[in-house]
Amino acid sequence: MPVRRLEEVGEELSRWATSGLTRVPTGFPLFDDRTNGGIAPGEVFLFLARTSVGKTWFALNVIANQERTTPMVFFSLEMHGRYILQRLAGIASNTPTIDIEQSLSETGEAEGVKIAEERYPLLAIEDEPGMSVRAMSEALEEYAGQFGQPPRLAVVDYMELVRSPGMTQVENVDKLGWALKDFARKEDIALVVLHQVKRGDGNQGHQPLTMTDARFGGEMSADYVGGAFRPCLNPSLSPDMRESMETDFRLQFLKTRSSGGVYPDGVRHYFDVDTGSIVPWFNQGPDGQMEF
Repeated sequence: MPVRRLEEVGEELSRWATSGLTRVPTGFPLFDDRTNGGIAPGEVFLFLARTSVGKTWFALNVIANQERTTPMVFFSLEMHGRYILQRLAGIASNTPTIDIEQSLSETGEAEGVKIAEERYPLLAIEDEPGMSVRAMSEALEEYAGQFGQPPRLAVVDYMELVRSPGMTQVENVDKLGWALKDFARKEDIALVVLHQVKRGDGNQGHQPLTMTDARFGGEMSADYVGGAFRPCLNPSLSPDMRESMETDFRLQFLKTRSSGGVYPDGVRHYFDVDTGSIVPWFNQGPDGQMEF
């Protein structure tokens, strides 16, 4: 590829900035207010959390927060696509997922599923296990052919399950991080990548994370790093106390390349354990501000 004059790059920057499609919002003010509106094409948002905290739920809430005109792909490398749809239907329709499953088993239909299908007509779910980055690129090409436009947002659930044979896990995650960054740039897409957190250190998902908690690395190539923890997962809590805290979902902003700044301590959000919806937790004060 030939080098480009500064004027050419400036023209490209101007086209991007005036296109009206500059960034894809996550729908969470903690992130969007600090990134000038969300994830730009070519950028990677890495999201860290321990098992059972709710990585997939977070990603599906990002999907649910999009406009119906947003073309997007969800790469579900762990969970079957039908269960992804069931969860998304719960969020979109504010219906407990168990009710959706029961309705489907009794009648073959569920209002929540219809709502999700109507609200996100440009969403595709790819649930082939063990996909490689190359296979993901091919899937995006297929998407463009089927929908008549390329996707603007892609979610990978989750990094460790992306196939990259012939390497150890440490090598795999480190190289995959850069490969996924290259993928986002080449496809000019906003990319959300879910990533496991290393085990041990007495953290069962109830304590704040740091950048070094990413399992086998992978965070260096990301433009943004977010995280989550849930205080109710503290193993020392009594069953009653754990149940009383189960809606408390803390989101963290650990890394940014923009000027908005990070928020590593965690911001309280409300997690509806029945529907899967995650929303900012507003205080009871007269100003109704988000609780930090």
